[in-house]
Amino acid sequence: MTTTGKKPRVRTIVLVFLAVVLVTAGGIGVYAWTSLTTIMPGGGIIEPFNGRYNIALLGSDSADWREGARVDSTTVVSVDAETGRALLISIPRNLVEIPFAKSSPLYKLYPGGFVCPNQALEPCMLTMVYQLGLDHSDLYPKGIDPGSQAMVDAIEGITGLRINYFAFIDMDGFENLIDAMGGITMTIRTRIPVGVMDEIWYWIEPGEQHFTGDEALWYLRTRVGTDDYDRMTREKCVMLTILDQLGPQTISTHFTKIMKAASQTARTNIPASQSPMLMSLASKANSWTMTTLNLSPPLIDPLNPDYSKIRREVSQAIAYVEALDEGNAGPDTQTSDLSTTCGY
Repeated sequence: MTTTGKKPRVRTIVLVFLAVVLVTAGGIGVYAWTSLTTIMPGGGIIEPFNGRYNIALLGSDSADWREGARVDSTTVVSVDAETGRALLISIPRNLVEIPFAKSSPLYKLYPGGFVCPNQALEPCMLTMVYQLGLDHSDLYPKGIDPGSQAMVDAIEGITGLRINYFAFIDMDGFENLIDAMGGITMTIRTRIPVGVMDEIWYWIEPGEQHFTGDEALWYLRTRVGTDDYDRMTREKCVMLTILDQLGPQTISTHFTKIMKAASQTARTNIPASQSPMLMSLASKANSWTMTTLNLSPPLIDPLNPDYSKIRREVSQAIAYVEALDEGNAGPDTQTSDLSTTCGY
C-alpha cells in the first residue's frame, strides 16, 4: 500500500466530484441548478456500500484524430460516509484480461476476462473497455451511458468494490474549459519534450508556465521520451490544477464560459440532489491526510496482473484507512505525494 503522510493543498476528495466542483466551488451551485442537473442527471446508487461511497473518475481522451473513445485515466475514490476520510485508488490503463463483474452483461461475453483473438500481440486493455461498452450498447438499459457503465463493471471486477457513481471527464474538452478559465498556471519540475513518436516539436521548460487549453493538452498527452505512467500522472496534475485554480473569483469572472465548457467536458450519474451531501463530505475530507493505492509496478504488473492480489490490496487499504479513523493504524510502509509531484 502507498500512503501520503502530508495533507495535499487541493481538496483531495473533490477530485472525484469534478463535475460538481465545476459549478459548486465557491458556493454558487444554487444559482447554477439548471446547468448542474444537466451535468448530473442521476442514475447512480445513493446508498453507501459497507459505510463507504465508491466513485469512479474516468478521464477519456477522444480527440478527433484518435480512433474510438479511450479512458486513459481511471481512479476510484472510496469515501467513508460518516468521516469523509478517503482512499484514492489509481488503476493503470494497460491492465489486461479484465474480469468483468458477474452482474455485468459483458460477463456473458467474456466469462474468462476481456481478451482479444490475438491477445499475445494485440492485447485488449482496460483503456478499451469504454469503447467496448459503446459497441454493445444494446446490452444496457436505455438512458445509461454504456461506455461508462462498462468501465464501472470492469472496475468492480478488478477491485471487488461496488461502485456508487462515476464522473466522466472528456480530456479533449479540457481545452475549452481551460480557455474559459483564462488558462492555468503550473510549476513544471523537469524539461518535457512535446511531439509525436520520435519527432520533438518544442520543449516545455522547468519552472512556472501558463498554459492555454491547447498547450495544457499537449503537456498531458505527449509521449516523447516518457511512458504511460508519466502520462497518467500529468493527466492527474492537470485535473488537480484545474480544481485548485477554479475558485470563486475565476468562476464569477468567467461564469458563462465555464458553465458552457463544463457541460461539454464532464458528466456523471451522481444525482444533483446529492451534491450538498457530497460537498459536505468533501469539506470533512479536507481535515484528513490522503491515503493512495497505486495498482501499478512494482506492486502490480499490468501485463500479468494477479487480480486476487489486487482485491487483497484494495481490501487491506480500506481496512487501513478505517483503522486510521479508529486511531490504531500501523505506520505507513511507503509515501507518495501527488500534490508535490504536480508542483504544489
